[in-house]
Amino acid sequence: MKKWYKPVLFLLPVLLFIGIVNWYVDSYALLRVTYDDIAAQMAAGRNVEGLEESDYNDRNLVAARLSSQEEPFQTMILGSSRVYTFDHTMFETDSFYNAGLSEATIYDLMAVAGILFQQDKLPETMVIGVDPFLFNTSHDNEKWKELQSYANYMGLIIDGKFSEDFARPSKDTGRDIPKTLSLDYFRYNVTLLPESKRFSVSYTEDWETDGYLKHSDGSVSYQRELREVRAEEVEEMTKQAMEEHVVYRMTDYHEIDEDHFWRLSALIDHLQEAGVEVILYLPPYSPMMYNYIESEEAFQITLEVEEELKELVEKRGIALYGSYDPAGCGLEMTDLYDVYHVKTEKTADTYYPVIAAP
Repeated sequence: MKKWYKPVLFLLPVLLFIGIVNWYVDSYALLRVTYDDIAAQMAAGRNVEGLEESDYNDRNLVAARLSSQEEPFQTMILGSSRVYTFDHTMFETDSFYNAGLSEATIYDLMAVAGILFQQDKLPETMVIGVDPFLFNTSHDNEKWKELQSYANYMGLIIDGKFSEDFARPSKDTGRDIPKTLSLDYFRYNVTLLPESKRFSVSYTEDWETDGYLKHSDGSVSYQRELREVRAEEVEEMTKQAMEEHVVYRMTDYHEIDEDHFWRLSALIDHLQEAGVEVILYLPPYSPMMYNYIESEEAFQITLEVEEELKELVEKRGIALYGSYDPAGCGLEMTDLYDVYHVKTEKTADTYYPVIAAP
């Protein structure tokens, strides 16, 4: 009895401490609150506070939310954070979801489409935000790998290699109880304690709060300090980017990647074949930044991308909304939160038809 009694007495407090820290901090939303829990609250019409402060994984949240949806949304939008402010009121339907993802790549678009195809939840209308950097392989990132199984699934479909015999992809966004006593999870969680960082969210019916707010329809309301930013501050940020010769994800961009462009084209084809109305949207740059892009040879590929997309939509018979050139929507420096993101109240103006479907 005595041989095991002392080790057990020693281990119990250690295990209890590990469990308490993992449960309290829960940095990856695996225990105390999960992405499934958040998705259920959003499905019930509640908006979510605390996600940005918790360094949330937006890919996991999209996967959870789309999986929890029983019926397809009528309208959806895909794209980068530059489409975050598109909400259901713009489309006059409550059956809308904004599946925009931070730093989105072509593989993120494929992954979200893969979820929709695999779960038979394709919308009637799909708006795809197409940034010029979508075809710049120099600035691809690996965030999409969180949804890699769905991206691979969609890849098989557009490559014509899909078979019903293949295993269906899935993503577990629920509770992972074994993580309670995981030493690896504990090692990371305990580093966040001194900073008082933990995964913590709350829910509200308010459409705007002082902080970053994820709406039930997937759109975003930015924190008050961004909403109240002065135009002079945005101009200064833009000047600094220009002085550093930086346009977001557009450096080392020498040609439009043919494979990435083909994947977008093929994705459009398969959505159309499935009966989805596809619309492309080009988010505009600010007047200052667009003038800089036009004047710098290194960034004029932006103009080439827009011309290629115009040809693509004409061939596919689909609509193109917006433009990288802000002139068409009357965008001014007062209409931006920062160098690249248009304020919510101006978003609808940037969504205007450039080429209408025949």
